[in-house]
Amino acid sequence: MPYWVISLFAGLRRAELERLEWKDLHFEEKLVEVPSLKAKTAARRFVQLRENALAWLAPYRDHHGKVCPPNLRKLLEADRSAAGIVRWDANACRHSFASYALAHYRDAKNLALELGHSRSDTLFRFYHQRVKPDQGRRFWEVAPVFDAEQKLSFVA
Repeated sequence: MPYWVISLFAGLRRAELERLEWKDLHFEEKLVEVPSLKAKTAARRFVQLRENALAWLAPYRDHHGKVCPPNLRKLLEADRSAAGIVRWDANACRHSFASYALAHYRDAKNLALELGHSRSDTLFRFYHQRVKPDQGRRFWEVAPVFDAEQKLSFVA
C-alpha cells in the first residue's frame, strides 16, 4: 500500500521509492524528503504530503527501515495482475500524480519543484491539460476509511 500511495499522491519515481526509508517521511511537516543520494537528479527535494496521502499512510507512521519490501516487484506484479493490467510503465503513477496535481492545484512552479524538474516546460509538454479540473479534484478526494482496529474498507 505505501508504494502505491506515495507514487500516486506524492509522485516519486519508482527507483526513488525503492530507496526511500520511513525516516524520509516527515508526517508532522507533511513532507516527503527525497535525499540527494536517493533522487534521480542527485538533488535533494521535498514533496508535500497532501491530506489524502496522510490518511492512507497513517497506519504506517511508526514504521522504520525501507518503505518498500524486498519482494516489491512480485507484489506489484500481483497487484497489476489482480487489476487486469497487462502493460504498465514503471512511473505511471508519477505521471498520473503530475497530471492530476496540475489540473487541480494549478501551481506549475511548485509542482515542477516537487517533481525535481529543472524547467517547468517539461510539465507543460507532458502533463498540461491531460485531465479536466473536476477529474483532478476527484482524484485528490480519494481517501481511505479505517475502522477502530485500523482495518481498511473501501467506499464507492
